[in-house]
Amino acid sequence: MHNLLVVVSDPENTDYLFEKVERLAQGASDLKIHVVQVIHEGVADLTSKAIEKSVDLKSFILSAAESQLDDLVEPLRVKFPDLECATLWNARTWEGILHAAQRAEADLIVKDAGAHHRLGDVVRTPDDWNLLRHAEVPVMLVKEPAWQADARVLCSLDPFDDDHKDLNNALLKQAEALAERLGVDLDLVCVYPLFEPWVGELGAAANYVEIKNSIEDEIKTRVTALTDAAGIRFNLLLLEEGHPAQALALLSESVEPALIVIGTHARDGVRGVVLGNTSERILYHVPNDVVTVPAPAT
Repeated sequence: MHNLLVVVSDPENTDYLFEKVERLAQGASDLKIHVVQVIHEGVADLTSKAIEKSVDLKSFILSAAESQLDDLVEPLRVKFPDLECATLWNARTWEGILHAAQRAEADLIVKDAGAHHRLGDVVRTPDDWNLLRHAEVPVMLVKEPAWQADARVLCSLDPFDDDHKDLNNALLKQAEALAERLGVDLDLVCVYPLFEPWVGELGAAANYVEIKNSIEDEIKTRVTALTDAAGIRFNLLLLEEGHPAQALALLSESVEPALIVIGTHARDGVRGVVLGNTSERILYHVPNDVVTVPAPAT
């Protein structure tokens, strides 16, 4: 992690965002912080007959926004003198963010989730869905409250789908990097399908525990193979039976991780409306900060 792109979308409430950025950047002399905000005011998009006034108005709005951002980042600049900040004009916020990420060669995009009740309220907006769908680097959505000193990083894996091999590897490396950066433990979680209600129909009720243990043993074997191949060390492997979104939501209440790291699959066309059913449900249900990791390009 060498370049961190910090996105300010709520200038009135940046304390928790900058506090978490400081935590991510602590002790990292090689980390460059780039702060960006993307603005657009339709009133400045006037007709060609009023182009001169349009340019003047746009310049005024940009100048005011740049001045506000400079004031906001001043506390951060004291600690990180090399910090860069920019205000961009783009009607598509997500597009402006991705352009900034590309220019900064960002390894991670950190975006505030605003004053929304839960992350799902944010990522249902077109701009945020497009950001998560099209980002080629991990995106961290953060909100209040602050991270606890001993909070852990929780990484969700799917070891049964061979098509997820590269994504699982990317997830493990990103989660490990974040855990090391925060100085906390890395825990892994695997959620497997809920089959208990159907064992009677399958005539396997007497063997439910045996089947469950067999599945969990297989998960442990597969996860060990994944982590050994990636050279990843972790604290705990948590195994949960059920639907991923609900299981992670319940688990987050008891474990209280600082971050939950999940994978996403970008899609085109009509299917691009969502990131994938599982990712969409997780983003909607969990109250924690979430890091979405895109599937590596093939």
